[in-house]
Amino acid sequence: MASTVEQVGGRQAAPEVTSGRLVAGVETALILVGVVLLAAGQHHQITSDGRARFEALGQLLDHGRLSANQYSLIGPLFATPLWIAGRLAGHLEGWLSQYNMVVFALGLATMYALLRNRMDRVLLRRFLLLVVAGSMVAPHVTDFYGEVFTAMGVGVGVLAALVRAAAPGTRIAGWAAVALGAANTPASLIGLGLVGGSQALHTRRWRYAVPVLAGALLVLGEAWVRRGNPLHNGYPGTVQIAKTVMPYSGRDGFSYPFLLGILAIVFSFGKGILWYLPGLVLPIRRKLRELHDPAGVDLWRLWLLWTLFLAGLVLAYASWWSWYGGMYWGPRFFLVGVLPASLALAVCLRYERAGLLGNLATLGVLGLAGWIGADSNVFGGLWAWTCYENYYALEALCHFTPEFSALWYPFVARPPVTGGQLLTLGYYAAVFGWLATPVLVRVVGQLADWLALRSSAYLDRTHWRW
Repeated sequence: MASTVEQVGGRQAAPEVTSGRLVAGVETALILVGVVLLAAGQHHQITSDGRARFEALGQLLDHGRLSANQYSLIGPLFATPLWIAGRLAGHLEGWLSQYNMVVFALGLATMYALLRNRMDRVLLRRFLLLVVAGSMVAPHVTDFYGEVFTAMGVGVGVLAALVRAAAPGTRIAGWAAVALGAANTPASLIGLGLVGGSQALHTRRWRYAVPVLAGALLVLGEAWVRRGNPLHNGYPGTVQIAKTVMPYSGRDGFSYPFLLGILAIVFSFGKGILWYLPGLVLPIRRKLRELHDPAGVDLWRLWLLWTLFLAGLVLAYASWWSWYGGMYWGPRFFLVGVLPASLALAVCLRYERAGLLGNLATLGVLGLAGWIGADSNVFGGLWAWTCYENYYALEALCHFTPEFSALWYPFVARPPVTGGQLLTLGYYAAVFGWLATPVLVRVVGQLADWLALRSSAYLDRTHWRW
């Protein structure tokens, strides 16, 4: 009969150890395949706002002149090595179109390096897998927009700042990354203020005002250097742009009703973070408190600071005339929310003491998260053109109605699917199946127990006769 243990590296390893290594291998492979699909399985390009950033960087590097446009140069400046490589390779736009993919991959690697010895490995792998395959990240890594730099800078920076046993330099670098990421999107200074204020109240230390001031000074300083006035935000044509793109509303600047903006950003079918970041609805405070390791990272604190930064973005964009982020797949401005949403879902998937309703809720959120990942990757270029005809006259349909929402429009349009797209959908289905199976096993057991209890109680109360 085969032995119940096997030799590994000259020592005997229990079956549980071998099983754990197999699980780790599968999950690591799924993460890597997902990264490859994001990098090579999508069409990368430079368009719209990304084009403006690209041209501003080119004006600086090729001609030594600073553009006065409205978009920050902080994030694009870090693309200088790719710019040089693209120039040498003779395919500048092709290299720069991969910039956000590089930033995203480096962010994942840094989070893994910071957390691999400071939290449960299974939880860490599933968190990273959900960021890759269970979030709306796919469209964001295909262009030269600024949201990935902000999300990774702030997200990874907050993590580095909260690592207890790390060297002081790691925490300083973390706060520096937070300030740079926030300054890259000036509207996110509100979120930076909430993060710094929360940390100051939590620790009763004034020093957490420093990254907030640093972010504000970076924004003001960049405006001064590029436009000659620290208060000039670079939007001189806002009124004209708004009336051209949205002639039916005539709105411009911060003119959208604030409360309606909050409701739209949170609940609208086409752009609402409730639908695109479903992990945020899961109750996780007690679960995260139980996982707290004083020698590692306070996961509850990490989740809270990420979520506070997201809340600051919601407040900042609620009254912006283009709160929805223009013609873009999903809620463009709120990419940083994939981090707390994915962490919450990973924690619930890992939590084995959840009740039946909790496990069912986790499965529902996982199903939606998996579809978000698949839809954004495979059908990210599928548009409901009815919304954009006649100078965007019916654009609100794509924001507020389910059948025109980017999440559900593929079921209405039923576009043809290529062989490559089928393989990609198969990958997302495999990720869902892998993560859902342990929860399904728990649900089946709980349902069996519930049915046995109910049937027993029913039989005890009744007397059946022929």
